[in-house]
Amino acid sequence: MAKKSDLTLISPTCRRKIDLLETHRLWLKRAAEIALASPEKGGSPHPSVKVGAILVDAKGLEIAHAANGFAHGIDRRRPERYENGARSLWINCAEQMVIAKAARNQADLKGAKLYVTLEPCAICAGLLVECGICEVIVPLSSRRSYAKLKAKWKKSIEIGSSKLMEAGVKVTVVDVSSTR
Repeated sequence: MAKKSDLTLISPTCRRKIDLLETHRLWLKRAAEIALASPEKGGSPHPSVKVGAILVDAKGLEIAHAANGFAHGIDRRRPERYENGARSLWINCAEQMVIAKAARNQADLKGAKLYVTLEPCAICAGLLVECGICEVIVPLSSRRSYAKLKAKWKKSIEIGSSKLMEAGVKVTVVDVSSTR
């Protein structure tokens, strides 16, 4: 007698959840790759906190992607812009960069999803709400992965999470280390 595959034993509803989870993992993996690319190829110039973000429309198509970095026209080669206390003033968050990129392309963000490798700070969370982002997907390990974050940024992320939830933006946390 032929053996049914493991997948055929899973209900259609459960199969959709597994497929969605795998989709989330793939987008988050791509966001991490974007963050870790060299700055010349669009990756983050930050020495320790490299964040990647991807906006995806309701059909599952990429709208835009970006890493945290300098705004267009800003000289990233100047060493004083990397000094403690100055970095956060010169380097924009990945969420800001990806929304700016989408805006330049006149993309409609209403109902879009954001995949990001670190939970949004308070400022970015407010921006995401205003843009009509319906869901933010982050890796489970994002805070642990950024142990070098200063206390003020950890607090900002906590407030950002509260803003998203209070405004009705779904926050999905995905364990990217697990596989089926």
